[in-house]
Amino acid sequence: MTDNLSNQPSSSWVSVKTRFNLKALGKPIYPRATEMPPWQHVQTHSHTWGQLAYTSDGVLGVHTPAGKFVIPPDQALWIPPNLPHETFCRYGGHFRSVYIDEKYVKVLGNEAKLLHVNELLKAMILEVCNWPPNYQPDDKKLRFTQVFIDQLECAQTSSFFMPTAQDDRLLPIIAELHANPGCNKTLEQWGELVGASTRTLNRLFHKSFAMNFSQWKQKLRGLRAVEMIEAGYTQQTIAEQLGFESSSAFNTAFKKVFNCTPGQYLKR
Repeated sequence: MTDNLSNQPSSSWVSVKTRFNLKALGKPIYPRATEMPPWQHVQTHSHTWGQLAYTSDGVLGVHTPAGKFVIPPDQALWIPPNLPHETFCRYGGHFRSVYIDEKYVKVLGNEAKLLHVNELLKAMILEVCNWPPNYQPDDKKLRFTQVFIDQLECAQTSSFFMPTAQDDRLLPIIAELHANPGCNKTLEQWGELVGASTRTLNRLFHKSFAMNFSQWKQKLRGLRAVEMIEAGYTQQTIAEQLGFESSSAFNTAFKKVFNCTPGQYLKR
């Protein structure tokens, strides 16, 4: 498996198959709480029910055919039924899933999307994941489930997502920067390597991502920075690994992406 998430060699990832092999949920929602060790990759899989993927601490990366999602603790990912996806947990964390019956797809949508998790929704996710798998869906549980689905339906969406590019000229650029986000090659240098002008490359970035090369790289570094912040790295270390000249430059770039400083993000 090629490591598309960090400058760590691909051999560092421990690739495993999904351990959840239930044939049918048998309930409107089904809890699952697991602890993921650092550098775990769960291979591509899908299921006939929906999934709300959440980490109470740590950051989870989820890859789908549409692109890559980064899930910090203040967000959760809705994965609709039958969508192939694989997960990457670089620094470890506590993973909370709520599997959701396919009858709710009409409400929650048939495309993957990141949702902001407020304090109420967080408490509800953690509450569900405290239920035993063999819980009885009595009237109280069913009322709770409906409020839970209502909260998911009205949750704001997030932009911690990098779409997949299709143009062959962009692929080597994207692969290198995902593997090494500290790479500081200019667009002119990339143009020489892939045989395209800077104008053409910027046009392709706009077409694929609705942003230019510089903005795309800034967002990629911002998402990687979130992973490192949650893992406890210092701002100086993050700045060095992501190719910034100083922690001050990193702070400025981070604020452009997330409208807050790294310190403010961590407090939230």
